[in-house]
This record gives sequence, structure tokens and C-alpha cells, in this order.
Amino acid sequence: MAKFVIRPEINYHKEGDYELLHAALKKRGMYRALRLTDTITKKVDWYDLPTGTYIADLNLSVEQVKNLASDGLQEIGKTNTDRARDYELSVFLWTDALCDLKINTDTSKRP
Repeated sequence: MAKFVIRPEINYHKEGDYELLHAALKKRGMYRALRLTDTITKKVDWYDLPTGTYIADLNLSVEQVKNLASDGLQEIGKTNTDRARDYELSVFLWTDALCDLKINTDTSKRP
């Protein structure tokens, strides 16, 4: 399995667009909270990711994850064409992380 960071941004979003996007991406295995183990205390906690940031642990390529996230955006009616861009999307493969994030208390953001 590979770990990915996914960062979609909806251009000209309407109220409710991001709630729909959260649900569409969660169905595709993309989450808004990160589980990390403290290297010193060995304590495991969930942390909130910055707004609009998702993580996924999938057995896919970067291109496949980008297409999966694009499918989620299209599910909520967002598309990109040569003339109009409804969203921006970046997908990164990552192997290690250092974070300064708040503890997650909203379990709907987790797997």
C-alpha cells in the first residue's frame, strides 16, 4: 500500500459543496484525519489535517489516485474543461511526515 496526500480545491464553491466532497472522497478511501505514533512516547493518536487536505493508504499509482479524486469531484458536479475549471487538484505520494496538528475529536473524519 502507498500513502498519498490529496489536496482538492473547488473554484467558486457553493454552500454545501465541501460537505458533499468530504462524503464522495471518504467513499473512495480518502480521509481528513491522520493516525500517527509519537516517536518518543509511542502514544498513538488521530490528528486533524488542514482544511481541504486528505490522506489515503491505497494500493494504487499516483495517477490512479488522482483519477479517483477527480471521480469524487465529478460525482458532486465539478468538472474541468479547456474553457472552465471547477476545481484544482494535487496528489502527492509520501513516505514520512512531521506534523504539528491538533488532536482529532471528530470521528467522521477517520476511516
